[in-house]
Amino acid sequence: MTDSEPLVDDAQALADLVDAIADAPLVALDTEFVREQTYYPRLCLIQVATPDRLACVDCVAGLDLKPLFSALLAPGRTWLLHSVRQDLEAMQRFMFRLPSRLIDTQIAAALLGKAPQIGLQDLVAEELNVRLDKGFTRTNWARRPLPAGALQYALDDVRHLFALWGVLRRKLNGLNRLDWLDEDCRTALETPVLTPPAALWSRLRGVRALDAGTRCAALALVEWRERCAQRLNRPRRWLCSDELLVRIARRMPNRPEDLSGIPELPKRFARRFGDEIVSAIAGSETPKNLRLVDVRRAPIQDSQFKRLRDGARNRASRLNIDPQVLATRQELLDLLRDTPSGRIAGGWRRDQLKDLV
Repeated sequence: MTDSEPLVDDAQALADLVDAIADAPLVALDTEFVREQTYYPRLCLIQVATPDRLACVDCVAGLDLKPLFSALLAPGRTWLLHSVRQDLEAMQRFMFRLPSRLIDTQIAAALLGKAPQIGLQDLVAEELNVRLDKGFTRTNWARRPLPAGALQYALDDVRHLFALWGVLRRKLNGLNRLDWLDEDCRTALETPVLTPPAALWSRLRGVRALDAGTRCAALALVEWRERCAQRLNRPRRWLCSDELLVRIARRMPNRPEDLSGIPELPKRFARRFGDEIVSAIAGSETPKNLRLVDVRRAPIQDSQFKRLRDGARNRASRLNIDPQVLATRQELLDLLRDTPSGRIAGGWRRDQLKDLV
C-alpha cells in the first residue's frame, strides 16, 4: 500500500476515494458495525483497500454513501473479503444490488483444508506469518472519537487481503480448485442476507414434535416476529423469545385476552401486540404454511446414512478438507432421499458424492 487515508469523514475525501476505486478491478472490503440493540446492524466503518489506497470510511459522519456503493458495484468490479455474510448484511440497506462477483478468503481457505470458520487473524498468521492486534475486538465502533489505535486495527482487516489472496490463489490453482471457489462464492452471493423465517422456524426447539396446526401457528408467529422486529429495528428476541413463541403457539389464542394465562408473558407485551398475534395465528393455516410443516420425509435407515456419512468423510479426507465443507448432515440426508438442493444439487460437490449413494 502506497497511500493511506486513515479516516474518510468528509465529502472531498470520499470523492477522492471513489476516484481511486474507479481504476481498481479488485477491491478489498470489510466493515465494522454495532447491533446489540437493533435488528439491523448499524454500519459504522467501511474499510477499503486497492493496490495503492487504504482507507476507513466513517459511516456515522453523515456522508452520502451512494457514490461509494455505485463505484463498488460497477460492472466488472470484484470484492475481496473474509467471511462475507456479515459484511453483506451490514451494507445491504445501502446497496441497490449485490456485487457481480466476490472472493471470500475464508471460503478459499476451507477449500485448502483449513477450518471452515477460520478467522482472518489466524489465517494471516498461518499464511503470511503476520500477527494482527486483537485488542479492539469489543470496540464500540459507533463511538466518536474512536480509541487510539482502533482505526489501524480496523484497517488490518483489509491491509493484508491482497497478499493473502495471492497465496491462496496459487495453492488453489495448484489443486485445480479455483472453479470450486468461484462456485462457492456464487452460492454465497445467492444466499439470502437475512435468514428466512422458515429457517428460523425449523430451529425452534421441539417444533417438529408439535401437531400440524401448532406448527403452522409457530411458523406464522416467527414470520410476524421478523416483520415486527424489522419495523421496530429491535432484536427479535427482545420482542419474544423462542420459548415464549412456542408457548403462545401451543395456546392458540383466539382473542388478545387469551394471552393473559401464558406463563412469563409480560402484560405490556400482550397489550401492545395481542391483536397482531391473534391475527397472525388466525391466518396461520395457509396452503403455503401447510405445505411447509406437513412435509412427509421418506425414512432413512441408520445403516444407509452411516455408509454415506463414512464414505463422505473418507472422500473429504482424501481431498484434505473438513467433512462439513463437502456436505452437512442434512445435505447427506437430502442426497439419500434423492432431493438434493443448494450446494449439493450440482457442481463439484455433486461430482464428489454421486458415486457414494
